[in-house]
Amino acid sequence: MNCTNPYKIGVKFFIVFTFLLVLNSCNDYGKKITFPGTKGEVFYKGKGVTEADATAVGKFLEAQQFFVNDKKRSVQISKDGNRIKARFMLDKKALDSIQYADDNFAVLAVEMSRNVFNDLPVDIIYTDNVFKDYKTIPYKPAVAAQVATYEEIKHMQRKDYLKNSMYFDKAFSEPESKTMFEYFIKSGFFSPDGNNVIIVSKTQDNAIHFKFPINAANANAEGFQKIDVFAKALKKDLFAGVPMQFEALNENLLSIKTFGY
Repeated sequence: MNCTNPYKIGVKFFIVFTFLLVLNSCNDYGKKITFPGTKGEVFYKGKGVTEADATAVGKFLEAQQFFVNDKKRSVQISKDGNRIKARFMLDKKALDSIQYADDNFAVLAVEMSRNVFNDLPVDIIYTDNVFKDYKTIPYKPAVAAQVATYEEIKHMQRKDYLKNSMYFDKAFSEPESKTMFEYFIKSGFFSPDGNNVIIVSKTQDNAIHFKFPINAANANAEGFQKIDVFAKALKKDLFAGVPMQFEALNENLLSIKTFGY
């Protein structure tokens, strides 16, 4: 059974930009918070955002190393309905030359949503030096799901067989994890030429939950049938009498089908 291995493993939220614009100081951008030790500044404007929000955003950007001590970086936050608008003053021509800049900012938006705004969606907006918008990176639930999976994995333990990996949470004892790992090797799920990843956790009611990313070529009726056959054998051999879920993920780590046993 072939799958995809989209991570080995880790998301980086640190974004390096050396092409920040100089703020035009002739306009009203809202109230401003500065951050000692860096050249970062956060403006907050309009109803629904506060000085505390701006301070939290600045501290977050310091932690991400976006606010540094040698480059002026200006950000503005506002609220539109139930969404946060985070405007970053960036040079468009230079930004267009950076590969994956939009993807990195999409991840940054999810992290800001989670860590600063209690899961309110955050849209990232690129602006010129008077905070005039030229591109929006909207909050993406798919990216949020990816980040949640990465966060889950960060706290897990890992066993590797060549290019295959099993991530498992601390609820499993060493004998339990060893038994599962050896089963995946003996069954051929982990093969010498394979590149499979399996993520296993225990739920609060002690059910076993497997997550398994697959590539697009296997996301069809035939592929799902193979997964079902393997999962049923796994249930019978290792988890008889224990509730079990086997969840197939796509290459973006989104759930596409869940089998319950």
